[in-house]
Amino acid sequence: RCSMTDPAGGPPAPQGSGNWQTPPPPTPTPTPAPTPGGFDPASFKQAAVEAGPAPGVAYADLVTRIIALVIDSVILFIPYMIVNSILVGMFLLSGGFIITFLGLIVGVLYAALAGAYFVWTWTTQRASYGQKFLKLETVNAADGATLTRDQAIKRFAFLYAGNILSVVGQQVFGVFGMLVSLVGLGYVLYLLYTASQSAKRQGFHDVQAGTVVVKRLA
Repeated sequence: RCSMTDPAGGPPAPQGSGNWQTPPPPTPTPTPAPTPGGFDPASFKQAAVEAGPAPGVAYADLVTRIIALVIDSVILFIPYMIVNSILVGMFLLSGGFIITFLGLIVGVLYAALAGAYFVWTWTTQRASYGQKFLKLETVNAADGATLTRDQAIKRFAFLYAGNILSVVGQQVFGVFGMLVSLVGLGYVLYLLYTASQSAKRQGFHDVQAGTVVVKRLA
């Protein structure tokens, strides 16, 4: 837990239910006018990051967050592949509808496993194992408190919707499966874009759940 003290050495500032108070909003920076006759390339740059919400705490950068998510995905992918190989292998000769049906079942099981993994780690340890490895925490945006279960479920649903669509798409044959996978990929890119444009690096999923990802500097 971190605390905030008065810069002049006075008593600690009043705290909410978590670790910090929300700092005053920064002075807005004028946005350059778009290039006439086209779009402004600068609009695709990341927004400037605000100062951290408390001493020794900074808003986590996107690269570190992506690496943490890759680590978590590897952790979840191993049991997914084992179960998928066993079930699909048992009915490989059946082909067609059976293979597709089993693939969808495995996809649902994967979503349930991923949900349980993230909700449990966020609400009990304030971070998934991938995040813990990189000293990241997923906390309540207002005061740094540990996420509630409902808050964690909501964040997972918005965060993993694209991944689940991609998994489902991989299990369905034909053009429909490809379209589902592309929609899932597009949603993931949208989350990355919204996070890059936020001064606190809050993606669409963070805004919906009222969460923020921070990094301990010490």
